[in-house]
Amino acid sequence: MRPVLKNYLPAIACALTPVLCYIVVRPYAEIGIIDDWSYIKSAQVLAQTGHIVYNGWAAAMLGWQLYFGALFIKLFGFSFTVVRFSTVIEAMVTAFLLERSFVRAGLNCWNATLATMTFVLSPLFLPLTFTFMSDVPGVLCIVVCLYMCLRALEAESERSAMAWICLAALANALGGTVRQITWLGVLVMAPSTLWLLRRSRRALVVGCLSCVAGVCIVATAMHWFGRQPYSLPESPLPSKIDSESLRVAGRTGLHVVGDLALQALPVLLMFTGYLRRWNRRIAVIFGTGFLCCAALAIFLIHTGKIQWWLAPFLLDFMTTFTFERLDAAVTQGVHLAITSDVLRPLFTGAVALGILCLVTCALNGGPKHPAAQENTRCMTWQKLGVLVGPFCLAYFTFLAAGAMKGMLYDRYLLPLLAIALLVLARCYQERVEAKLPWICAFLILLASGFSVAATHDKFALSRGFRSAIDAIQSRGIPATAILGPWEFDSWTEIEKAGYVNDPRVRIPEGAFVAPPIRSFSGDCNHGSLNYRDDATVDSLGLAPAINPAYGLFLDREKCGGEVAFPPVVFRTWVAPNANFIYTIRLHRK
Repeated sequence: MRPVLKNYLPAIACALTPVLCYIVVRPYAEIGIIDDWSYIKSAQVLAQTGHIVYNGWAAAMLGWQLYFGALFIKLFGFSFTVVRFSTVIEAMVTAFLLERSFVRAGLNCWNATLATMTFVLSPLFLPLTFTFMSDVPGVLCIVVCLYMCLRALEAESERSAMAWICLAALANALGGTVRQITWLGVLVMAPSTLWLLRRSRRALVVGCLSCVAGVCIVATAMHWFGRQPYSLPESPLPSKIDSESLRVAGRTGLHVVGDLALQALPVLLMFTGYLRRWNRRIAVIFGTGFLCCAALAIFLIHTGKIQWWLAPFLLDFMTTFTFERLDAAVTQGVHLAITSDVLRPLFTGAVALGILCLVTCALNGGPKHPAAQENTRCMTWQKLGVLVGPFCLAYFTFLAAGAMKGMLYDRYLLPLLAIALLVLARCYQERVEAKLPWICAFLILLASGFSVAATHDKFALSRGFRSAIDAIQSRGIPATAILGPWEFDSWTEIEKAGYVNDPRVRIPEGAFVAPPIRSFSGDCNHGSLNYRDDATVDSLGLAPAINPAYGLFLDREKCGGEVAFPPVVFRTWVAPNANFIYTIRLHRK
């Protein structure tokens, strides 16, 4: 085997992982998952008309993601599954380039592979791989920019450096049309690279011109997006900044750190091996940290605020796909939704232990591991800090602003997770051992089992809802008479009205109308959706065209409990394996 090909085998293995998981999970469901119903509809319209048309829900620009999804529709025909598979291809490219970026940033091949596998198989990235959300293509664009910037810094000739930095700036400017925050590549990461290349005048001048061209592309795209009907342009800044919003931002910042540590746990826990060098200094540092953690835990338990500080720390996507992926009515068996009171403290303790050992390693100092000196291609920590530090700071600032508006979700952490894994793996490589131990691979395998099972069960639930809807419609009942998951209700609204009734829509003026009052006997609450500081609308308010006569629930006691049709059974991997979706006849008050 040629040496060059051999070097790429780990990256190829990482790239094939999403496909192997796809075969195992079988993520087939002809119904929306989270927000992707809106994006899939835009891709369908693009394939039919050649125009990008928004429908009152997308705050992300989507850009090239829609064209890629439309290509799959043209090639294989329309279905939710066909469009979603385009994201699997994007995940494969992300995995490949991420592994190569880790190697070029100083990790040896083994550590780079395990760090990449931790990212790809995490409970945050893997489920998103099988949806048509914009998070995976967004992180792909950032990884592409990082890879090209690393190549520019490693270039042996000035001409090569010029080519790579130009590609990084322009590719990110165009790729960022999928998700606006991705433009931090051309706005921050590329200029940081130019600072490191400042001694090369030609590379500096050409790179600056490329960044200026990229900024022009960004401004043009934002101007275009702001004029599109039924798009949702949002300011990156909160409407107000006061002591309360700053407190929320500070607390959320700690939650972000905790959530990143949770996702990187297979690598983070390897720092416990540093304790084998036990001496008096390590004992003092570790003991002091342990006592502080114990005192904090006792204080939180005493004040009744411990639930705010248990993993997962940002209760959004990961919570939906893991701890609470089935309705709370599922009260039998040993389902993760039921045992979360056990799992959450366990994961929180593991995160605290990993962070404590990492801090101990950092404060104790000491010489680098001898094997770390052998990596002649290793980028210095100073260069790495200049390359990714400003990007992380800018990205974190936008997350804090989103937290002030109540618009921060854990899936937004994916770019920071990739950089965190790079930093952790390299720190371990230099301060503890040259290679991550096999136990790390075992923990990654456990995390992948958690991710795969959760994703499978979420899609099994969605297929169950789709089967129940089909059973109702086979009796001649229209979709507008069915109260299903909010993703189905919103899709139905788009099919009937062309857009969802979202109060954030500003173009055309007056698009949002006050939804009709629909009150049912019994507990029929499907929850509410928070849009911003001052806008909360019941989920059914998104779809005024729906006049439901039947509702789909996992609890047969909902809405009075009058079951209209035989329940639909869907099977999950995690007990209870057999679960039921009930069609309840709705009665107005």
